[in-house]
Amino acid sequence: MSAQNTDFSREVTAAMQNSDMPSSTYESSTYERNHFTLLSILRGTDGSRTPGRDEPQLTLRLERIFLDRATGTRVPFEGEAGLEALLKALSQTWQVFETQSFEGHLMGIYGRMALGNGYLVPLFVSLGAGGQLVCKAGPCPSVESLLAVVEALDRQLHVEATKLGANYDLVAEGYNPAVSSPLDVALIPRARWAILNAHLGSTGRYGRDVMRCACSTGVSISHSGDHDAIQAFRLATALAPILCFLTDNVRSFRGAGARRTQRMVRSVMWEDFDRTRCGIVPGTFDSNFTFETYLNWVESKQPILFESDDGTVLSTGKVVLSDFMRTHRLSRNEAAHLLHNVYPYARFTEHTLQISQADSLRPRMAAGYLTFLKGLLRNERSVATALSAIGSIRESDVADAMRSLRKYGWGATVYGQPVTTLVDKLVYLSRSSLIDPTDLRILSGITELWEVRMVPRDAFVHQETKEVRGW
Repeated sequence: MSAQNTDFSREVTAAMQNSDMPSSTYESSTYERNHFTLLSILRGTDGSRTPGRDEPQLTLRLERIFLDRATGTRVPFEGEAGLEALLKALSQTWQVFETQSFEGHLMGIYGRMALGNGYLVPLFVSLGAGGQLVCKAGPCPSVESLLAVVEALDRQLHVEATKLGANYDLVAEGYNPAVSSPLDVALIPRARWAILNAHLGSTGRYGRDVMRCACSTGVSISHSGDHDAIQAFRLATALAPILCFLTDNVRSFRGAGARRTQRMVRSVMWEDFDRTRCGIVPGTFDSNFTFETYLNWVESKQPILFESDDGTVLSTGKVVLSDFMRTHRLSRNEAAHLLHNVYPYARFTEHTLQISQADSLRPRMAAGYLTFLKGLLRNERSVATALSAIGSIRESDVADAMRSLRKYGWGATVYGQPVTTLVDKLVYLSRSSLIDPTDLRILSGITELWEVRMVPRDAFVHQETKEVRGW
């Protein structure tokens, strides 16, 4: 698959010239068709959702950084033991159905991994803009299976790196600890990243930090219908500040030590990344909020870029999505890709709810975090109970919660109650909703930390304090 930059105006002109309709009729019918396609993808009425499943389908997306164990430096993309070479070696070791290449470079591999419990789990491994290893496992209803896939991948990566003569650490932290400036990190050679880099250079202080240095743990959970999905969306939005706090895992931001790196720094980066497409979707907590409301918000944003089915990457400039949709007939896959070009606290994609507030976590801790959310979002009843525990809130309350947690940590007040009380309630509700004893065991991999009023970054702060004081 090749990629190239194309000027948006040429695409629009060609589309208009190839149509016999009056321009206004063409634009109206094309927009309506595209809008319907996007709405059906969000709802899962496009045939992509499998009806009748009791358990939600889960996907775990984990971003991490390769560091050279001997030098502590980043691993380059190029070279005999670089990231591309490692990806090529990995592609020979398991059942790969598709590879993804851009500008002649291998960027991703997609396949399935068979497990002893009978699950055949989809797995996509790719490279982020700054060389982050992105592992996307699922969909699958079993957290245990998703964890098994990620751990098997990690073992194979170690084997292949050793064969290449390399000794790498795969670091799960919210920000690359080996970087003092994002400009020190070369972009992976892909047109998509070049377009985003040009855009983000003018939309906030931290666009390049997010692209080149940040790493997250993402969770996707399938939904079963409009009402359930909207309620789950509200819950995920309300949880956003709490999830940022509970998974805070940044050792060093731009070379500063753990003690000088503020709490929840990745959330700070996202707030000053591109404000028009991040944060809370307006109207989330209004009673009349629907998929249509959400889609209208998405369509009011500039998509920045568009990827066609043939791999062409198109810079859309300052054109908003609704205008782009009037002059470009989208395939189902092209439309689905456009849903990924906004970054609110919670996001709808292909009949799933995506939550990406967590910093990058080690696999077992990431699995515990996924299980925590699985318990809260498992069904209509669990969502309603969690929303009741939080209480009635407004959009401004979410912003207040984020500020309070950054300033006071475990001493913060969130939605009118101590964060300790609210977290204990949410953990209890998650446990109560889970059925599989294995899920409960996996959940404890992260809740044991919260029960002693710690988050992942506290280990870095504690270790640095010991070193400074000579303990």
